[in-house]
Parts: sequence; structure tokens; C-alpha cells
Amino acid sequence: MQVDRNKDDDQETIAKDLRWAALQRVRWSRLSGRRVLPDLAIFLHGPLQELVLHPTLLLPVHHKSIPHPVIGILQGVGTMDRLLNLQTALSLGYVGSMVLAAHLLSVSVLPRTASRKTRGIFLWLVFDAICHLTLEASFLYLSTQNRTVNASSSFFGQLWKEYALADARWGTADATLVAMEWVTVLLAGPLAGYCAWLLAKGDVGYHYWVVVLCTGEIYGGWMTFAPEWLTGSAGLKTDDWLLLWGYLVVMNLVWVVVPIWLMVDSYGFVVESLRTSRVEDTTVVGRNDKERRVEKVKAPTMARSLTSTRGLSGSAYLLALAALFIYVMPTAAAAQQTYDPLATTTLLPIPPSDRSEPFTTTLRNFLVPLLLPLGLLTFSFSVGAVQVADKALRKTRKSNRIRRRKFLSTLDIDEKTQGARNIVGFFHPYCNAGGGGERVLYEAVQLHLALDPKCIIAVYTGDFPGASKEEILGKASSRFGIELDSSRILMIPLGRRWMVEDTTWKRFTLLGQSYGSIWLAFEALSSLIPDVYIDTMGYAFTFPVARLFKRDLPVGGYVHYPVISTDMLERVRSRVGGHTNASSANSSVKTFVKLAYYRLFAWVYGWVLRRADVVVANGSWTQAHLKQLTGKPVEKVYPPCDTDEMAGFALEARTHTIVSLAQFRPEKEHPQQLHILRELLSTHPHLANTVKLVIMGSSRNVDDEHRISLLRQLCTSLQLDDHVEFVVNADFKEILKRLQTASVGVSTMKDEHFGIGVVEFMASGLVTVSHRSAGPWLDIAVPSANHPLPKEKAAAIQQEGKEVAVGYHAETVEEFASVLAEIFELQDKNPDKVLQMREAARERARRVFGRKAFVEAWQEKLWSRLEGKTQKINKQNKKDQ
Repeated sequence: MQVDRNKDDDQETIAKDLRWAALQRVRWSRLSGRRVLPDLAIFLHGPLQELVLHPTLLLPVHHKSIPHPVIGILQGVGTMDRLLNLQTALSLGYVGSMVLAAHLLSVSVLPRTASRKTRGIFLWLVFDAICHLTLEASFLYLSTQNRTVNASSSFFGQLWKEYALADARWGTADATLVAMEWVTVLLAGPLAGYCAWLLAKGDVGYHYWVVVLCTGEIYGGWMTFAPEWLTGSAGLKTDDWLLLWGYLVVMNLVWVVVPIWLMVDSYGFVVESLRTSRVEDTTVVGRNDKERRVEKVKAPTMARSLTSTRGLSGSAYLLALAALFIYVMPTAAAAQQTYDPLATTTLLPIPPSDRSEPFTTTLRNFLVPLLLPLGLLTFSFSVGAVQVADKALRKTRKSNRIRRRKFLSTLDIDEKTQGARNIVGFFHPYCNAGGGGERVLYEAVQLHLALDPKCIIAVYTGDFPGASKEEILGKASSRFGIELDSSRILMIPLGRRWMVEDTTWKRFTLLGQSYGSIWLAFEALSSLIPDVYIDTMGYAFTFPVARLFKRDLPVGGYVHYPVISTDMLERVRSRVGGHTNASSANSSVKTFVKLAYYRLFAWVYGWVLRRADVVVANGSWTQAHLKQLTGKPVEKVYPPCDTDEMAGFALEARTHTIVSLAQFRPEKEHPQQLHILRELLSTHPHLANTVKLVIMGSSRNVDDEHRISLLRQLCTSLQLDDHVEFVVNADFKEILKRLQTASVGVSTMKDEHFGIGVVEFMASGLVTVSHRSAGPWLDIAVPSANHPLPKEKAAAIQQEGKEVAVGYHAETVEEFASVLAEIFELQDKNPDKVLQMREAARERARRVFGRKAFVEAWQEKLWSRLEGKTQKINKQNKKDQ
């Protein structure tokens, strides 16, 4: 009976122990937000009852020590429950994703020849940076400004709650941890990424910075756990193997072992390198080092190091870090809410049924912890990019003499024996296009070659070497009648010209082309830095780039038309459709976004224009917009026109031929010309036997050819094949032949910046009909025969004493057709009046837009300022020598 009684007591004790263990497990599951796989309280009254009463388990046990095998089984069940928990899986999965991301980056960045050691170190550094800048940055965010991890329901909040099961301090805004993480996130994180970048590029500076990083990592690990150990480790949970060995030991010990190994590895390299270094040590001087010191190179001074690009960048970052730290420090009143050492804040998130938090707040709680590290990463990469660019620029400046000598040697010029040369660089990616802009380029080139026998011209172009220098200059001769000395001209190829083509940027074309021009300028000036830089195509975003390569480089720009204008802003605001506004005109949202984009771009465009020493415009319309964009006075230099040969054409006996002369670009509105002709023949059928339209122009590329094909199809559909002739890529003589017999010149482009084709029409004795806007309206065909001029322009014409009309203006298809009919009728019935108009137009073209006028204006308004700056630089260089 005594034995049975003892046996019953043992069974009762075991049952009590099991119930106590189950109660503890359920209680812990509720605190941690977990679900126990089976309900242990029920399980004890089910199949486990037989297990509990098994003779092998009838051993006395005290519930506080829990050495009993059954308790061990239950603990194993609890561990499996934790491993199968979603929160644990997410936490461990996130760690795995960081490792995977680091591995993928190492595969893509490091060369195949990299050793396993290098790959391992790189993987660790990237993993370290990602961990600091994402996971630990989220803890820093969730522990400042009256926030705590325990009160957060965000994704990163759940990850930290998992780790807080092992170390309760991470669920609260523990002051020691927050202070340590502040340094870890904002300094160690970017520094780890920087070390990985140095390692990837093979920079030995890695060894110094990795020692700094590892010192901080080891110190941070010590300060994280030492205060807790000294106070009895009250917040650490050590009775669960996963929490103890997985979270507390492995996940923290790795930040001690790896940094120590990296420090030892770099120590060996640094010490041996310093012992054999030829750099003079101004701090530690060996006793027997006096003789060798003469051969050594001086190390950079402290002042030089601090004022370098890297020194200034680092100082700026530290100042920003200090300001941010002061900003996030809680006030005295808020300190109690921020610091929660007893973890009194609600541990579990609010049940979905009781939540009143809106979706936007939840989304914000999830995104904000991500934005901080992303912002830091962006800043770090930006600083790194600036450093890389600065290093490349310094290297390019130093090696420019060698490249300059090589380029000049291709012209059989040696500056050492033949004297210094003045290289004037013209940035003109499309120098072989054969348009009005190219005439400006080659007229300016011819002028500079004539002004200075020591002048060398460098043309930065994407047409070379696809077309040889002889072919390019030959086309300039045949198209414009400009003969140039090829022995004094360099062609610098631009392989990235595709970056400024409109076909490359289907969206955000203005921004894309401007960005492309920046890269194109880097390519150009990396090849050769000239003595003077002039952009003749309107790529204003190249001006700051030129300043980067040489701060005192004389920079000038000839602007044919502003990249963006107030007219464009007004069209977008008014939702008027056009070539660049068709998709957004029908949408108020797109209009708002595009208007904001245009306004921001206009501000940036004005800033880059002000980086040039002098900017000149090709006409009144462009001049007015540039003044508005820059807030500075802008001079006006009309583009040149070879009027001498055209002035010899007879003015009488002209046929009813209409000519159009323009590149086949969409803004030239060639389809409108066909519709005008169709309207003219429909309203005046008696002209069908005599009227003919000749469309002349140059084709630059495949896109232009496609547009020409579409024009031919439109011509056929309008039944105009017998009345229209296309003349593509004709030489200058062929163009003159057509102009000699034609009667009317038509230009349909709206807001044409200048309109050199209209000038050629006037010089050839044609009656012009141009769009009533911009250059042809304000500068060229003035005064108008059918529209009153603006008051300011009319007053200027009266002062000149030239009040005879020189052309017509129109806006709509119907108005163009009506004006053409009027001209042909006047030509037949009152030829003297038409002759008077032709003579006045020719006289104005020769006087205002001839080569002589261009040369004088170029020298006075553009070159004089650039030349003056060049002379000052040369004098200063002589003094320095």
C-alpha cells in the first residue's frame, strides 16, 4: 500500500509538472504573439496521459528546476513551434535575403579573377552595409521621436519584436542601444559600403578605412552587451537555444570575429607597406632615416587633406549627422515617453477588429523606416560619385597636354618648335547636317582662321569618323560656298551622340537630351580641353561641364532657340496640342504634372545658361526668352547668309513656282504646305496649270527619310503629284538654280527661332510668305505687307526709314492659300509693285543678314569678351611661370 501510495504521489507530481510547463508555454505564447501547435492543456488529458503514466517517467521532479525528460520534450515542442512561427520565418528570411543580395552584388561587381578571400570580404562588407542601413536603421527610426519597437505594427517592427524575445531592450527605446545604433547606422553603414567600393576598385585605401570600421564594430558590440552583463543580464533570455545561440551568440559574435580577422589582415599589409614606403613620414622619424628621406615624396598636409573633395564631403556629412541628431533628440517633457526601460508599452499589435488607424498611416509606418536608409545610401553614393568624378577630372587635366600634343601632331604641328597654338573648340554634334546652324558654325570657323594664323579649330562632332574630315568640309563648301583650310581643323569624334537624339528619349525628351548632352560634353572634353569653348548648337547643359574641366575656361554659346520657353509653358497651361504636347493636352492631371516639370526645367536651364561667359541669341524672339530665363542682358547676332551670289538673280520673269527650304524635321510643318497647296488649287482652280510647289531640304537620318516617305504618300492622297517636287540633299548650286526662277518662298514653321531660309528667299528676290511668329515676323520679313508690326518693332523700322513691305505673313492654311493667290494675282496685274517688294526684301537681306554683318556682330558681341578673358589667362600664366 505504501508503494502504491508513493507511486500515486509521483504520478501526481509529474502531472503537476506537466501542467505547469503547459501553463508557462501558453503564457509565453500569448506574450510573444505565437500560437502553440497543439493546445497543451487539452493535450495533457488526451494521448499524452499514457505517456505521463509510463513507468519510465515515474521520477520525482521539482517544477522550478525542470530537469525532467518530459519537460525536455515539451521544450523541444516549444522550439519547433518557434521555428515554424511566421514571425521567426520572416526574421530569418530577411537575414537570408541580405546575404543573397550581398552575394549577387559580389558576382556582378567583382571580376572573375577575384580570390575567394576577396569575395568573402566583399560579401561581408556589403551584408554589413545592408544590415546597418536597413534593419538597424529601422530600429533607430522606431526608437526616436516618441516611438518604440513594441508599439509598432510595421514590418520592421515585427522583425525587431522577434529579436526582442532574446533581448528585451530592443523592444524599447533603450538609451544605450539608440546611441550606439545612431553611430552604427549613420557612420558604420555608409563606411561599410565605401570599403566595399574601395575593395572592388582595388584601392589600397581600403585597408585604412576597414580598420576604422572594424574598430567601431567591435566597440559597438562591447557597449551593446557590457552594460547588460554588469547589471545581471535581466533583459536577456538564455533558456531557449534558438534565442540564446541563434540570436544572442551567433548573430552578435559574427560582428566580433569577422572584424578582428579583417583588422589583422589589413594590419599586416599596412605595416609592411609603410616600412617600404617612399612617402616621407613627418610624424615618426627613424634614427637612421636621414639619408633616405631626401628621396621620399612628402605626404599631404592635414590642411590639404581636409580641404580635398573627400575631406569636404566627409565634413559636410558629419555636420549633417550632428544636425540630425540634435533635431531628433526628445525634449525633457517627451523623454519619459521615449525611454521605456521596463517595456511597459503594449507588446502585441492592436487586433484588426479594434484598429482605428487609417491605411495611409499604416503605409507611412512601413515606408518611413525604409526611406531613411535609402536616403543615406543615396547620399553616400552621391558623395562617392563626386569623388570619382573629381579624381577623373584631375587626371584628365593632367594628361591634356599629352592629348593636345597628339592631336596637333596629326596636323604636323609641334608647339615646342613652331610656337604655341590657340585651340578654339566648337561643340556641334551635327556638323554635317547642312542646315542654317551649320552655316553659322562654318562662317565662324572661317572667321577665326582668318583672324589668327596661330588658331586651330577643334570641332566636336558625331559625324566623324563616319564621314571623313574632307567629306564634311567638302559638303560645307558645296552647300554654303565656304572654303576652309583642313590643315588647321581637328575633328574630335563623339561616339555617344545617340544620347542627344530625340528618338532615344520617348518620354521626358527635354530632360533626356539635356542629360545626354552632359555625357557628350564629358566625352568631348575628356578627349581635348580647348583654350576657348563655344557651343553653336544650343546645348547649354555643356557649360557647367566645361567649367568642371577648367574653371577659368572661356565659355561662349550661340543659341538658335531656347530649349524651353515661356511660349511652351503657356501652351501646356492652356492645354493646346502640338508636337510635344499632344498626349497631355486632353488630361488635366498630365497637364499639371507637365507644367510643374517644365517650370522646374526652365529654372535649371536658366542656371546653366548663366555658367557661360557670354551667350548670344540669333534673333529677337530667342533674345527675349533668354533674357527672361537668365535675368541678364543677352546680345543678338543674326546668323549669316551668303547673299552676294543671290543678289545677282534677275527679279523679273518669275514663274508661278513656290519653294520651301528646310530640314525635314517635324516642327517645319511640311504636311501643312501640301494642305495649303490643295486649298489654293481648290479655291483658285485657274492656277492649276501654272502653280508648282518645290520642297527642298536636307535629310539627316532614317527618321527624316521616313518623314519624306510619309509626305510623298500624303501628296498622292491629296492628288498633288503633278504639282509637287521633292528635292532632297541637293548641293548649293542646285538650290540656287531653283531659287533663281521661283516666285514665292514659303515657311510654315511656328515660332521659328530665326528662319535663315526666309533670308535666302529675300536675297534671291522671292516674295516671302512666312508664319506670323518669332524670327520671320519680328526680325526678317519686316515690315509685313498684310499685318501691322508690334509697336516697338514698327518704331525701329521707321527710324531706319525703311517702310516698304518686304513680305507676307499668315497663320492658318486658309490664310496662307489666300495670300498666295493674292501674290500671283498681283504679279500678273501689277508687276511693278511686286518688283518694288522684291527689291526691298533683297536690300534688307544684304544689309542686315549678310556675311559682313555677321562677322562684325560675332567679333563685337561674342568673340571680344572671350578673347579678352583668354588674354588675361595667358598673362597670368606667364606671371606664374
